[in-house]
Amino acid sequence: MHDSSPNVFVGVVLDGRYRIVQHIAAGGVGQLYVAEDVRARGRVKPCFAAKLLRPEHVEDDVARARFAREIEASMRIEHPHVLTMYDHGKLETGLPYFVAELLSGFDLADTLELTRWLAPTRAVDIAVQIATGLSAAHDAGVVHRDLKPENVFLVHGKDGREHVKLLDFGLAWIDDDPGEAASGRLTLLRTAVGTPEYMPPEQAVGDVGRPSADIYALGIVLYEMLTGAVPFEGSRQEVAHKHAHDEPAALVRGSNELGDVLEKALAKDPSMRYESAMEMADALQSTPEGQGLWLAIE
Repeated sequence: MHDSSPNVFVGVVLDGRYRIVQHIAAGGVGQLYVAEDVRARGRVKPCFAAKLLRPEHVEDDVARARFAREIEASMRIEHPHVLTMYDHGKLETGLPYFVAELLSGFDLADTLELTRWLAPTRAVDIAVQIATGLSAAHDAGVVHRDLKPENVFLVHGKDGREHVKLLDFGLAWIDDDPGEAASGRLTLLRTAVGTPEYMPPEQAVGDVGRPSADIYALGIVLYEMLTGAVPFEGSRQEVAHKHAHDEPAALVRGSNELGDVLEKALAKDPSMRYESAMEMADALQSTPEGQGLWLAIE
């Protein structure tokens, strides 16, 4: 029997460097903590985020594979709009962990719960930043496959601007995938993964990971930011059918040009969508809402 209390790990030092000092959140697969760098000099220690697999999942092959997939995908990507991962390893008990940058702010889901919908200019700014982060992931051979507001974190910088960080690559498709044994069936053909409300038609029937799937999901996220709701709701089967056959209700906020961008991103046929996430970012910046946006893209 594993002790599932999240505070059981407070005080544990990871890799002889990162001391866990506080539990901050729980997820379906992992527990999130604040950790301080015990090697740093001075009274104020630099702090990081530490995520540990939940002890009750230590013998769950799929949960372990998803955790390992998150590490593998994130370590491949270096970009200002993707969570930076610094270290990873295992405790003596075999429980895996990783250490990443500590973010301060709110995820997009919480933001939408508070505000319901966003002003079009703000929504486009966030969408462009998401697109540039996705572009870096795609260039690294990684397709997110579970893009949704819960996995978009909004950091509020010292200058007051919102800065997007993409999180949770646990369901990612990775080029040169090591296969069934290592992936825990997370990326096999004919297996639908992801969240139905944001899932393109081809992903719902188990297509392999392609950048066009993330572009569709970004279109759904943008639609939700502009309207306050996803376009299709219902059971998993009902939502999948609507993604494949129905058109979203027309926008009531935003320019015609922004509506055109959404229409292309949400095309049922993947070949009719934007060829790349950066092409979608450029299209968004060309809309009236996107002109003049200041972007910190390196």
